[in-house]
Amino acid sequence: MPGLPSSEESVTATISYAKRPSEGEPLETYLCELPEGKTRANNVDPEDVETTITDLRTVSKEFTLAQNGFRLAQLNVPDDINWQDGAEVKRLYYPRLEELLLKETGATRVHIFDHTLRNGTAKESKDQAITPAARYKPVVRAHVDYTLKSGQERLHALLPDEAEKLQKSPYGVIQVWRPLAGPVEDSPLAMADAATVDQDDLLTNTLHFPGRTGEVYAVAHNPAHRWYYAKGINTNEAYVFVCYDSRTHRARFTPHTGFVDPTTREHAPPRRSVESRAYVFWENETA
Repeated sequence: MPGLPSSEESVTATISYAKRPSEGEPLETYLCELPEGKTRANNVDPEDVETTITDLRTVSKEFTLAQNGFRLAQLNVPDDINWQDGAEVKRLYYPRLEELLLKETGATRVHIFDHTLRNGTAKESKDQAITPAARYKPVVRAHVDYTLKSGQERLHALLPDEAEKLQKSPYGVIQVWRPLAGPVEDSPLAMADAATVDQDDLLTNTLHFPGRTGEVYAVAHNPAHRWYYAKGINTNEAYVFVCYDSRTHRARFTPHTGFVDPTTREHAPPRRSVESRAYVFWENETA
């Protein structure tokens, strides 16, 4: 009824955005030896903004991949997976991921192509420079893992013999993020509602690796953005969210970031998590 107080719960925390660059200046991040003439490994200047981050468990609406770009899903996996053994992770974890992705997306085919383990705190990450060693700490910059360009190019790199055919139907990159220990107290992951993000807020950042380049989006601040997290997310839960979608009539990119939760108790254990990325295909639909 009108006038009733909201039951939503939230925290006020810092989201690290990227400042918009000068006209014509490309954003670049070097995760390799700097070329001659370059003096900075990263020219993405941060803009820290105090932001309301709402516990999505206290929100009455249902979040969908199509509209909001993310969902909180149930995901039960074996307790005894050796996460340091990549072959075992693929054998025991990937089939659960495939089952989840088929269910959550309605796709006809799933191709899981990587996973990354993270261990640390958002505070540690904020105090470190962007280096290859920092790659396995929580990321504390609002970002999207793929762009309009890289979402298409990576498909050709992974499935070169099929890519042209697969691109005739809708496809996308979906990420699944879950804790390895829970409930998560330190350095939770925040998700932006993709419906509140304009394409102009997404800034192309070229990543230079040894022998190759890629692209991600840094994110510029827009007061229209709405941020959410699942307070106390546990090991039987996972975020499922859109990194890229070839379709233009739905959520295509979902900014996300780790953040320093001011309500975290002292000496809470560092966050341990695993994130996985997959191409998903809707082969019965027309692109």
